[in-house]
Amino acid sequence: MITEPSPRKIHIIDDDPHTIQVLDHVLKKKGYIVESSFSGTDAFEAFNSYTPDLVLLDIIMPEMDGYQVCRLLKNDKIMANIPVIFITASHDTSELVKGFDAGAVDFISKPVNRAELLARVNTHLELKLSRDIIELKNRELRQEVEIRREVEEKFKALSETAFEAVIFLQNGKIIEANKAAFEILGFQPADSNAPSVFSYTDEKGAEILKNILNTGEGSGPLEMVFYNAEKKPFYALVQYQTINYKGEIVNVLAIRDITRQKEMDKEIFNAILEAEEKERKRFSRDMHDGLGALLSTMKIYTGLLQKDNKSPDEKAMLLDEMKDTLNKAVESARTIANNLMPSVLMDHGLIKALKSFSEALNKTKVINIRFLYPETDFYVNTNTEIHIYRIVLELVNNTLKHAQAKNIDVRLEIMEDRLMLDYKDDGKGFDFQHTYETRSGSQGLKNILSRVNFMDGEGKFESEPGAGLNFYCKVPF
Repeated sequence: MITEPSPRKIHIIDDDPHTIQVLDHVLKKKGYIVESSFSGTDAFEAFNSYTPDLVLLDIIMPEMDGYQVCRLLKNDKIMANIPVIFITASHDTSELVKGFDAGAVDFISKPVNRAELLARVNTHLELKLSRDIIELKNRELRQEVEIRREVEEKFKALSETAFEAVIFLQNGKIIEANKAAFEILGFQPADSNAPSVFSYTDEKGAEILKNILNTGEGSGPLEMVFYNAEKKPFYALVQYQTINYKGEIVNVLAIRDITRQKEMDKEIFNAILEAEEKERKRFSRDMHDGLGALLSTMKIYTGLLQKDNKSPDEKAMLLDEMKDTLNKAVESARTIANNLMPSVLMDHGLIKALKSFSEALNKTKVINIRFLYPETDFYVNTNTEIHIYRIVLELVNNTLKHAQAKNIDVRLEIMEDRLMLDYKDDGKGFDFQHTYETRSGSQGLKNILSRVNFMDGEGKFESEPGAGLNFYCKVPF
C-alpha cells in the first residue's frame, strides 16, 4: 500500500542567511523538515547523505548561480526528479524562461509571501507524490511482465488462481481460458464452438490484437476496450506473450478489467496533466488570455485617437477609456505575475466578468458583442468558471484577429445539470478541419477543446469560408 511520507523534506539553497531564516521558520511551522545550504557546493555534499523532496533555490549566488546548480541537479540520476523552485526578485520574462529551461518547475518572488510560498510548495510536493505513485505502478507492471516470462511453463496452472482473465489463442480463437476470463468476458466454458477474441473488442481493439498476434511485437501492457457477452464495454489492460502449450506455440493474453481503476485514477491523472500544462505554458497562455483583449482594445483606442475627425470631448472620453483599460491591463498583469485568476472573475463570478468584458469591448464600437445569460442565480464551481471565461476570451480574440466580423453573440444557458455555451460571429469563417490539422493557427482551437475535455464536457466548432463561426459546448457543473 502506498502512503504519503510525513513529514516531507525541503532543502533551501541561498547565500542570504535572512532569507533562509524566514523560509525555515514558515516551513517548519507547517511541519516540514527543513535543511539549508549557503551554496550549491555545500548542498551537493549534503545530498550525499539524504535526498530531499523539494529544493528552494536562489538564483544570484557566488561560485555557482542558481541556473548552474539546477542544471547539475537535473543531470544527477538521483536528484533529477526532485522539483526545484527558484526564489528570485526578478520579474524579467527572459530570466524566468531561462529558469524553466534549466529545469525549474516554478518561481517564488522576493520578498517571499507566506501564503504563496506554502501554496506553491504544497502543489509541487503533491505533484511529485503523484508522479512517484505512477512510476511505482509502472515498475510493478514491468516486473509483472518479467515474472510472466520466467514462468511460461507454469502459466496455465497458475492462471486459474489469477484475478486477470487469461486466454490461450490459436488463429485468434480462444482455445483455453481461466475462470476469470469466463467471468469478465461472459462466455460459457461449455461453448461448443471456440469464440473469436475479436468478437469481444471494438474495431480499434481488433486491429491492435491482430497486429500483435501476427507480428508478435509488443508484450504490453496495452489499454483497449472490450465487450462482454451482453455487449457492455469495459476498459482493460492487456499483456501478451507466447508459450509452448501441448507441444505447440500459442498466444496468451492476460486481460485485467481496469474500469474502476480508471475512474479512481482519473482525478489524479487530470491533476498531473493540468499541472504539467500549467508549468509549460503558463506564461504564454495567461498573457494571451488575460491581456490579449485588453491590449487589442488599447490598440483600437490608439487608432481612434489618431483620427482627425475626433472632437476634443471625444478624445478626452477615449483617453479616459484608455486609462480605465490600462488600469485593467495592469491589474491583469499583476494577477498573472502572482499566478491568480482574473480579479473580476475571482471577485464577482463568471456572469459579471463576461458582462464587464462585453461592455468594455462594445465601447470601442469596432464590434458589437451581445451577451445573453440566465436571469436566475446558479452556482458553477470555480474551475468551470475559469475555463468558460478563458474559452470565451480565446474565441473573441480569434474573432477580432481573423474574422472581420461585425457582431458576436455569446449565450449561456442552464439545462438540467449542464452549462451550455453558444458562441457565434458573422465573420468570414474558415475551413475548421484544415486549420485544426495545420500546426500554425491551431493552438487556440486545441486549447479550447482541451479545456472542454478537461471539464468532461462536449464541444464542437462549426465554420466554413463565408459562413461565420459557431462554437458550442456543454459541461457539467
